[in-house]
Amino acid sequence: MSLPALKDLFERQRSRSTGLWVLGEEPKRTIYMEAGDIVFATSTDPLDRLTHLLVERGKITQAQLDYAMANLNPAMSIGKNLIEMGFITQRDLLAVAKGQVERVVGTCLAATVEAPAFQARELDARTVRLPFDTPAMLLAGVLALSDRELMLEELGPLNQVVVLETRRLQDFTLPADLAKLPGLLDGTRTLLELSRETSVEPFRLGAFILFLREMGWARLHELPPLDRSALERALEPAETTISPALPEPESAPEPLLAEEPPAAPQPMDEPASTPYTTQEVSLAPPELPNLGPEDELEEPLLTVPEPLAPPEPAMPIQHEAEVGLEEPPAADALEADTAPPARRSWLLFLLIPLVGLGLWGGYKWSRAPRAAAAPAPKEEPAPVPKPTPPPAAPAPADPAPEAAKPAPAPEASKPAPTPVVAPKAAPEPAKPAPPVASGPASKSQRLQTIAQGNWKQAIAEGTAQRELLQGRWTLRLEIACQGGTIQQAAELLNKQDPDLFIVPMAMRDGRTCYQIFLGSYGSEAAAKAAAQSLPAPFLVEGNRPKPFRVAQIPDRQ
Repeated sequence: MSLPALKDLFERQRSRSTGLWVLGEEPKRTIYMEAGDIVFATSTDPLDRLTHLLVERGKITQAQLDYAMANLNPAMSIGKNLIEMGFITQRDLLAVAKGQVERVVGTCLAATVEAPAFQARELDARTVRLPFDTPAMLLAGVLALSDRELMLEELGPLNQVVVLETRRLQDFTLPADLAKLPGLLDGTRTLLELSRETSVEPFRLGAFILFLREMGWARLHELPPLDRSALERALEPAETTISPALPEPESAPEPLLAEEPPAAPQPMDEPASTPYTTQEVSLAPPELPNLGPEDELEEPLLTVPEPLAPPEPAMPIQHEAEVGLEEPPAADALEADTAPPARRSWLLFLLIPLVGLGLWGGYKWSRAPRAAAAPAPKEEPAPVPKPTPPPAAPAPADPAPEAAKPAPAPEASKPAPTPVVAPKAAPEPAKPAPPVASGPASKSQRLQTIAQGNWKQAIAEGTAQRELLQGRWTLRLEIACQGGTIQQAAELLNKQDPDLFIVPMAMRDGRTCYQIFLGSYGSEAAAKAAAQSLPAPFLVEGNRPKPFRVAQIPDRQ
């Protein structure tokens, strides 16, 4: 047994014992316990005596102590003598007496050789009873242990997981650096993981867990290798959700692009079968960027139409000609395309005069009633000869020159609808584009993204902020591997309107954790000065903010 006195004293506290707990012979240390609580302690060691502590803590001088010892009143204790002489106050005596008890208890907890003895009995009425928080005193004594080897031997391996068994820890006041631990003791993290996540030194964390175990507030379980790997696989999705997705490789489409172009010249030799294959080639490239690794499915699709080529009608040829208007088609296709426009031009020559006559006649007819309606009572015969004159011949002469230009008219009418539709459709989907390219998010937006737990967006905003602050300095508050830790840091700084952003970091064990950065500063000295105004949890030992030049922020541990 590495620490016999520690285990026995905690056992007396758990069993709510009353009596005298004695350790050693010379020096001899005695702890007075009542219902498991420590009420007083004495020691024969000169360094533990009340008079030595009064001088050590500066309450009295050595000359005052010598004078008091030479003029003691035997009817009173030395403490009361010093009060009567005016060297100390009642408050000074109480504070030093508590310090004496705490020193005796701390020395007993660190004992490794002597076996303690316990005398179960009721305490005398004359025994001094000081008000102590026994769990807090025992925690301070355990945290003050300095022998790492003995403490780790008593605690066990650091791959154990911790499970709380009581809610008393919620009402217990802990040091600032240990305040995060109660919410993480759910049996899913080992001691090493707890140390990394809370930035608490492993030896100090182990001493705290040893205190919880000996108090009976928690139990430890060593995690077998198989269960550990299963636990890591179970926890992996929760951690990888906030890591940026890797882009899919686009190297798969390259073989198809290399194989498809040789099939392009085949339509000139085989008009029946080749148009089908060229149609496949022309339609395949737009789908390649979306398909990615699924391009392997295109090979059976290319082989299926080959046996169906003979019964295929000539329709694919027309479809091919319409699809490939932008590229120069074959000679046969050009002849096929030039013939229909000639026939259409004759139809246009016939239709345009007729349409012009119809429009002119309708225009004259619409104008005639209006003219007749105004002078109806006086000049009824005047409008009658106007619609009847035969100048219908000059009217077709006006559309005749228009008919002489049939080629430009249809060409101008065809491109007209296409540019009108294209530009109107283009600006509408372009409206949601500005938020993406609007630049780095503001600090309130980044804080809101972290509070909502949108980690993918938070990483993108942090990367943009990192690029924006090149050449400046920032403060790294901590390294967190879980979203709850990042949100807790944001809550601690919420009153200061913090300028937070996060940057991913690859850890040595293969995980992806995240660095929490605060602010933008012109120099390292300015960043260090800003760190002094942070809340207390960020300034405890082992978790001090560190200034970084933004261009030198590490990406891996």
